[in-house]
Amino acid sequence: MARSIATIQATMDAEQALQTDLTTLNSPSQTAIYRLWKFITSTIINYLEQLWDIYKAELETQISAAAVGSNAWLQSKVMKFQYSASTPQVLAVDSNFAINYPTIDTTLQIITRCSVTTTSQRVCLVKVAKSDPPVALSAPELSSLSGFLSDLNFAGVNYVAQSLTSDKIYIDADIYYNGQYASTISANVITAINAYLASIPFDGKIKLMSLIDAIQAVTGVTDVVLKNVAIRADATAFANKTYLVQNKTSIIPLYQMYAGYATEETTSGYTFTDTLVFIAQ
Repeated sequence: MARSIATIQATMDAEQALQTDLTTLNSPSQTAIYRLWKFITSTIINYLEQLWDIYKAELETQISAAAVGSNAWLQSKVMKFQYSASTPQVLAVDSNFAINYPTIDTTLQIITRCSVTTTSQRVCLVKVAKSDPPVALSAPELSSLSGFLSDLNFAGVNYVAQSLTSDKIYIDADIYYNGQYASTISANVITAINAYLASIPFDGKIKLMSLIDAIQAVTGVTDVVLKNVAIRADATAFANKTYLVQNKTSIIPLYQMYAGYATEETTSGYTFTDTLVFIAQ
């Protein structure tokens, strides 16, 4: 930040005081020639520093708008993706040579979840969801996102946009509780499980210990025994689910979700209401 003329003059005065050869420059006159030269020099330095500030700001603006190609940069761009069912949203190069929408309309920014992963084979997987709680993009929305990524494409990188219906988690457990909470315990535990699933960062991992902690944190719960816990991609048949716990034995304590997020199993007879057993103590 540019220093003021007075600050620069004060610096020069302090330096002059350190120079014994300049002790004779002690005139009280405000129009003394050496005072005038210090003022002129301070003014020039002040103007120069202001020009540096302006140039620095211009460079930082260009750098901040530049396409750096990192996963974090691409994720931030995808979160600004716009979609309209009636008016195509098309990217353009702006005055800073950055690719943006000519008109920014936050009401059309439908992406609420996004993760970006680049493999060693230069395949960039962009996994997304919309709304809250998250759901998969429709076919037209996903197609539009693929076009959006093509416009941002870096040479040699293959961008793959993916938006899937949530993974489904099956939980077979015995929940022990204080009998005084019989009227609310089932609803509160299911709410706690859903809240835990919603709290997992998008494209994150399910942790069995965190699941147990979420259930045990419910008022009235005294103990939790996970008998069977399994998860599957929505397109995978229930019979082919992956067990995290089987017959009370932990198999996979940490599981990377396929769709990026998970919700309650929907197969009849295996929903939370069907498989969570509440035992009063």
